[in-house]
Formats: sequence, structure tokens, C-alpha cells
Amino acid sequence: MEKRLLFGPDSVRQWSTSESTVEASTNRMRTQTSTLHWHITVDHFGGEAKYPIGWPRVNIAIKEPAARDWSGWDYLQLWVYTETSREALPHEPVVMILHTPDKESAYNRPLDGLKKGEWAQIRIPLTQVPRHQEVRLMQLSISDSKYRHQDQLDLYFDEIALFRYAQPTLLDFAAESMVMFTDANAVPVRFNLVGIKPGESVDVVCELRQDGKTAARTIVKAKRGPQRLALDLGGARLAAGNYELAASAAGVTQTATTEMRLVASPWQ
Repeated sequence: MEKRLLFGPDSVRQWSTSESTVEASTNRMRTQTSTLHWHITVDHFGGEAKYPIGWPRVNIAIKEPAARDWSGWDYLQLWVYTETSREALPHEPVVMILHTPDKESAYNRPLDGLKKGEWAQIRIPLTQVPRHQEVRLMQLSISDSKYRHQDQLDLYFDEIALFRYAQPTLLDFAAESMVMFTDANAVPVRFNLVGIKPGESVDVVCELRQDGKTAARTIVKAKRGPQRLALDLGGARLAAGNYELAASAAGVTQTATTEMRLVASPWQ
């Protein structure tokens, strides 16, 4: 995997805060690097006029045009350590918002994976983020209404970064139907191709196999991102039984596989 760090502890002066504070800290470190520490004391009475039961939040604007383009990356990833005076975190303890490119078209993601007293890895596939070629702002917030008055919440963020595969890789490989009739003309297959640059393409080889022998084979030219192909059965009269679907990008040894079954057709 290749990595591009977005925000580290040296970005602390670039964050804007409301009803909370942010600082670089060595109180909780996952590695030998200091972290971004976001502290909140929940206040049900001293919030902004529009939000009397408040809306503590931090955000950072992404000013460089090149840094806003995440289209060549596969994941947004961050590590978060959570401390709280509560016995346990509420449902949807923190929400991440990305302006893509503005508030009206923002992407919202609750960080449900956070755990009290533990480091949690949050990994978001960028295929889930519309318009991620133009990300202008990241915001983290909580809703005071989910917490009790004077609850304490401390979040330590390590390595807020983008990641991508360094070579062509097929993710989410699957047949659209795991059971089909033996007289089918093609097997529809879906996958997400990563590890190549936007605009480039590679050959993807897809095969239907039984007992180690290839029953059907298709080669398609594929670009980056989610896509669909139809594995042509070429009019072959295939026997009922269990089959393996396998696919790989040209020049790469890694193969994606899944199982499917053909059953006798009532029309044959």
C-alpha cells in the first residue's frame, strides 16, 4: 500500500474549533509520533445561541487544489484512541463530514467503530464518497444531546491519511447470482479495480473453472473503479455442479476467486 499523510500533529494550527479544543499531544501515542488531541467537555447550557444543547466540532480546510483530489486513492484511513468519563460511548459518538466540495453536497459518516480505552482503525473506501476528486474540508463533530451534561470526551487522532494499492488489484469480486441455469449465455460479474491511475486501463482475465479445468474465459480492458463484465459462456453446454470464478489483472499473480453453482435448466 502507498500512503499520503493528510493531517498530522503539525497541522494543529490549521484546525478551527467550536466548544472544544485541539492540540498536539504525547499523552496517547500509537507509534513514536505525537497525536492530535481533541477535547470536549459537554455543556448543555453554554452552547451557541442556535444550538443551546451544543454542537462541539473541529474542522480543517484543504486549501491546495492538488491536495483536494483524492480520485487516485482507495481509502481514507485514521486511527482514533478514545477516553471518556462515561461508562460507554453512545451510538454514533462522533460524525465525520467531508465537503465534496461544499456543505450542500457533504458526505456524512458516523464513526461507530470507536471504543473506550482502545485504538480503533477507521478505514473508509473512497468509492463510498461521491465527488472525492474535490474534497475541500474535513469536519469532526458530536451532538451534545447524545451525552450528559459535563461528560468528558478525549479523542486522539493518529495518521489521518490516504492509502492505495501499489499494483492492480480486484476488490469486491463476485458473481451477480451465485446460482444460475446451465443454459445461461453469460455469467455477470462485478468487481472494483484499484491499483492503477485514473485514465489508465489493464487487461482483466476472468475464468469459470471446474475441478481445476477452465470451462470459459473472457479478457476485458478495464479502468479504475467499480465495474461489471459478462463472462461469455460461448454457447458451451456446461454440466450442473459447483464452479469457481477467478479473475486477475494482467501481469499480477494475485487472483480473486468466488464460488457459484450451475443447476440443470428446465428448458433444456
